Amino acid sequence: METPKLSLLRNAMQAYAWRTKALTSNLANLDTPGYRRLAVTFEETLQDVRTRVPGLRDETDVHARLTVDDGPPVLEDEMMDLADTQMRTQLATRALSEHFSLMRTGITGRTS
Repeated sequence: METPKLSLLRNAMQAYAWRTKALTSNLANLDTPGYRRLAVTFEETLQDVRTRVPGLRDETDVHARLTVDDGPPVLEDEMMDLADTQMRTQLATRALSEHFSLMRTGITGRTS
């Protein structure tokens, strides 16, 4: 059974995996003429759902979206985004761990 929290965390982890791939592609192509920066949006849509923007239903409907920016990647920006994505991945991983720990406690009645 997938709860809304688990669905949101699954979508977040997918977004962060895609974002990591996009950022590594951007870094690998810093000097490639004509290369346009890849980006993955997720948090913006999640924020829109939380502020009740019309047309969006709930947090479980939030999915990552790949976009291609007009300009080339910039090394410093890509490195900052990569560090940010790593922190967000760690936070989502901890949340998933706590979620499954609570489920295990509910099923077994034990905390360890």
